[in-house]
Amino acid sequence: MTVSETQLAAERASQAQEWSKAASLWEQVYQTQQTAPINYHLVQALVADQQYVAAASYASEFEAQYLATDGAAELYITALIANHDFIMARIVIMARKSSGWTKTMLATLAAAETNAEQTVATTLTTTMRHFYHLSDQPARQHADSLQAAHHLTYQRYLTAAKFLLVDPFLHPLTRVEVLYTLYNLRVPEMVKMQWLLNDEMLTLCPAKLSVFGQDETSMAVYRVLKARLGNQDVFLYENLRELLQLQLMYLYPQAKVVITDPAAWIDVLIWQQTGQAVTVTGAEIEKMMKIQQKIQQFSLDLQQ
Repeated sequence: MTVSETQLAAERASQAQEWSKAASLWEQVYQTQQTAPINYHLVQALVADQQYVAAASYASEFEAQYLATDGAAELYITALIANHDFIMARIVIMARKSSGWTKTMLATLAAAETNAEQTVATTLTTTMRHFYHLSDQPARQHADSLQAAHHLTYQRYLTAAKFLLVDPFLHPLTRVEVLYTLYNLRVPEMVKMQWLLNDEMLTLCPAKLSVFGQDETSMAVYRVLKARLGNQDVFLYENLRELLQLQLMYLYPQAKVVITDPAAWIDVLIWQQTGQAVTVTGAEIEKMMKIQQKIQQFSLDLQQ
């Protein structure tokens, strides 16, 4: 069949509620037309056929589409809850403007979490224990453990996350990832976090933090880097932009405390990576050099 014929067959199968057949046909169409409307039809068929893992995976490719309307968001959340991906389900709910729909979906999610506590409590306890002991694992394995923790209920995740934020042995980038998850969950209560640069404990309200990379300091250093290299050496610019993004992740949510001079920070970044001489000297430059070297070492630790 041609793509048009396959799509017509998929539409007919959906209308007839032959969901397994519809899902297979829509998937064939999607391989050649990876558009938001086709994605929606595919996810709808997969959910109806109870293929929830595949449905959630495909929906994540067009997440903005599923946040746009109540019906689409509910479809996505249905797949996530069925997968026991409770944390991602809550993130999707909280990413939308608060409304009566929000209350309804939070109630649905809470009921699913209660059911999980009654039926798979042992699994939840094991997952929570592994999450608690994240610092015992090699840093390169943290991504898998962080993803597994999404299957915890909200209260279990929050309890473990609070511990991890003050765990001095946890890799600092992992601490930031945990904190940013709490931001996406719009956690309204105060939490403590051990920051990258010293033993200082920050007291933060995750819900009040800024979107990563959108604070004034981050945007300022991005502008300086683009002005410095954007039209001169595109390859070097793209590489350093990726590195700068990683640096800002380490410094989240306190970049402004460290990057007191965006231009000087970029001078040091270019010097660290290319050997190009830094024209400005002084105590602040020395401090920025040490911080960037410290970040570089932490990044090397991730590869061990």
